[in-house]
Amino acid sequence: MSESEVAQSHESPTPQPTYAPAAMALGIMMLLWGITTMWIMSVAGLGVMAWSLWMWINDIRLDWKKENTGE
Repeated sequence: MSESEVAQSHESPTPQPTYAPAAMALGIMMLLWGITTMWIMSVAGLGVMAWSLWMWINDIRLDWKKENTGE
């Protein structure tokens, strides 16, 4: 094997872009805004945070699964 082939085999795959971090930030903002305004905004913020956390973890899980199965 040449040096370039060895270097390419040790590179980790680049993760796919996702909106989960932005959605998490939105959920946190809604939660904190709801604390000062209305409780329903906090509940919605918690929902957005839970959804974005689930999406983020699911994306990571699928990437690990692809990496381990060699797809």
